[in-house]
Amino acid sequence: MRILQTLICLCAFLGFHLIQAQDTFADNFQSVSYANSDGSELFLGNWVETGESTSASGGRIRVTSNQLRFVNIDSRYITRNLDLSAYTDVTLTLDYNRTNGDENIDVQLFNGSSYSSVAVLSGSGSLSYDLDISEISANSGIRFATASGNWGNSETVFIDNVLFTAQVPDQPPLVVGSGNQIYCPGGSLPVAQSITITDPDDTTTTAVYIQISGGYVNGEDLLTLTGSHPNITSSWDVVQGELTLQGPATYSEFEAAVLATEFSSSSPNPSGSRQFSITVGEANFLPNTGHYYEFVSDPGISWTDAEIAAGNRTYFGWQGYLVTLTSQEEADFSGQQASGFGWIGANDVAVEGEWRWVTGPEAGTQFWSGSVGGTELTYANWNGGEPNNCCGGEDYAHIADASVIRGGAPVGAWNDLPNGGGGGAYASQGYVVEYGGMVGDPPLNITATTTLNISDCRVITNRRITYRVSGN
Repeated sequence: MRILQTLICLCAFLGFHLIQAQDTFADNFQSVSYANSDGSELFLGNWVETGESTSASGGRIRVTSNQLRFVNIDSRYITRNLDLSAYTDVTLTLDYNRTNGDENIDVQLFNGSSYSSVAVLSGSGSLSYDLDISEISANSGIRFATASGNWGNSETVFIDNVLFTAQVPDQPPLVVGSGNQIYCPGGSLPVAQSITITDPDDTTTTAVYIQISGGYVNGEDLLTLTGSHPNITSSWDVVQGELTLQGPATYSEFEAAVLATEFSSSSPNPSGSRQFSITVGEANFLPNTGHYYEFVSDPGISWTDAEIAAGNRTYFGWQGYLVTLTSQEEADFSGQQASGFGWIGANDVAVEGEWRWVTGPEAGTQFWSGSVGGTELTYANWNGGEPNNCCGGEDYAHIADASVIRGGAPVGAWNDLPNGGGGGAYASQGYVVEYGGMVGDPPLNITATTTLNISDCRVITNRRITYRVSGN
């Protein structure tokens, strides 16, 4: 008997877009007090005046008419501190109104060691300011001081509705699944036998992505949602081998949908390997690396800008970087199923012909020496006739558009291009981000992997007994 046995690895990506919870620190000055705290969280203390006695009811800085009033302040100022260490995204908003004169107020924020100006309030209006990461600490602070010359006795500015809106970081879910089954050609089989999703701060999500990430055969393999799921619809992406389960719905509803998702192949003799990796999040998961991959469409972006943009991305706390492709499986996955013809984290800028990974955990590793026909030192996936340093200099690596693949190279092979990309089919289309392997990445358990083994399952019949035989 000829045995066709494969690991069917199916990457189920439970992608979600959740509205993060918010905490607020606010003072609407509704009472004549420097201790007002109208948000969900408390400030570290009261407003503190410098240059005059701290009193909300008297002096040149005071609370009156449900606003914070400034008159003839000159060198006087007022500050308040708050703990923002639990947050990554914080926005400051406030309203201001100058009722007399031409003086301005300077809005300053504390960065842990000193105050710096972030806005000047001139006239009347509203302010919205997104805090820089350096301004977010356990002892952040806000200060209002003069931003102009000598104040007259009647020159007056009011400030109201001081509000810090802080996004509570989303906690990653925990995904646990099981399944080790045999798939018989011509049939269909669920991708998992059990699945549970627990999340410390969420009970719902908007979408689940189930992707065949290992051994996917385009045009033959298929994922199908079976049964009735009133709050979930499905759509199949034949290029990525990905089934989208679209909500929003509860995690329990998505668990039921994952269990009702079945794999089938139109081939009479399917072969290869597939694993089912059930993952909360949109990025594509490759089981053999334990990393996540994401193509970001940004037509026309340069390599240097893409490197910065990738480094600014995070995935459940994991640091992003331009992808480093160190095996054929990883290169095929990123080039074909991550759907990206974009920049990758390699160049030969330092020394012509010395191609190195310059991003991620492999930063500094040389993988190729020379130009066309050069020496592969670790692993390379150049397109036919590449790297050729064409047309005045090409020092940056880019996954090639399928239309320019040549010389028997696989879809997802690489070109060398100038920093800004080329024209036509050689134009920059975006970049591929990889997450995983970086120092400081927190523990992450958002993926469960199950297995299907393909067997020919031939039926042998004698006069009395019918046997179903699984290949070995």
